[in-house]
Amino acid sequence: MTEHYFGGAWTEIKLDILEKYLNFFTTALKNQSFDLVYIDAFAGTGERYQIIPEAPLLDEKEQKLILDGSAIKALSTKVPFDIYYFIEKNKKRLTRLKEIAENYPDRNICFSPKDANEEIINICQTLNWRKYRAVMFLDPYGLDVDWDTLQAIQRTKAIDVWYLFSLSGFYRQAATKLASMEKYKIEKINKLLGTEDWINYIYSNNQSKDQMEMFSKGEIIIIKNITVDGFESYIKSRLKSLFPYVSKPLALPNTGAQLYSLFFCVSNPNANAIKLAKKPSNYILKMYE
Repeated sequence: MTEHYFGGAWTEIKLDILEKYLNFFTTALKNQSFDLVYIDAFAGTGERYQIIPEAPLLDEKEQKLILDGSAIKALSTKVPFDIYYFIEKNKKRLTRLKEIAENYPDRNICFSPKDANEEIINICQTLNWRKYRAVMFLDPYGLDVDWDTLQAIQRTKAIDVWYLFSLSGFYRQAATKLASMEKYKIEKINKLLGTEDWINYIYSNNQSKDQMEMFSKGEIIIIKNITVDGFESYIKSRLKSLFPYVSKPLALPNTGAQLYSLFFCVSNPNANAIKLAKKPSNYILKMYE
């Protein structure tokens, strides 16, 4: 069995939020004419393992916890989805996920071992979205969601998206000095954000003299001049340029250094659809601020 170790207390927060919204979504739309779809783009094994270190002073031994992941939470909603898409490129994790899914024989599940960006675009282009409404969970391994993928999602006008964006991954990729940044990292961020404008936003030559560094030839090395909050604001502005509604992001972890921002995005431009999704999502997010 593949034991998938990741996350901590904040991981349970994002999964609790997802679980609450999925239960709202299927309940609210159960009497509508649409078929309901859940798409988990980086599904993993469906469960996660966490080690609780020993505490000798309290006479407590090390513990191994097995907790439900996003796929199990989606399969366990009170009102089920009509179709589940689980995408996981890691073969061992996908095999374990299929084993777990056998506990839900009444669920209509589609598994994919393909690249998440490729498969999401395929789903978005294949389904007749006049007949479907969906929730998608984007919890990538780093900066693995391309802007082209987000555009395909938005074009469906039928998918609500929970997107866990790795601020720390973005911040680490963007070197302190623009001149020090490798070409492949620049191209990676271009694919992530669908623009090169982030360079102008993050790097600025309007620095005080003591902040400037000079090459031997006298060229200015443009220095990163943005906070974590600035990174988050930029990401939100990019998402808002695409989706009709984007929530105020939730910082995760919610104490200490922020690593991620959890965004909720609505692709349907209809005012009633936005209102229906906005109220419960905001209510759920505020529970964890």
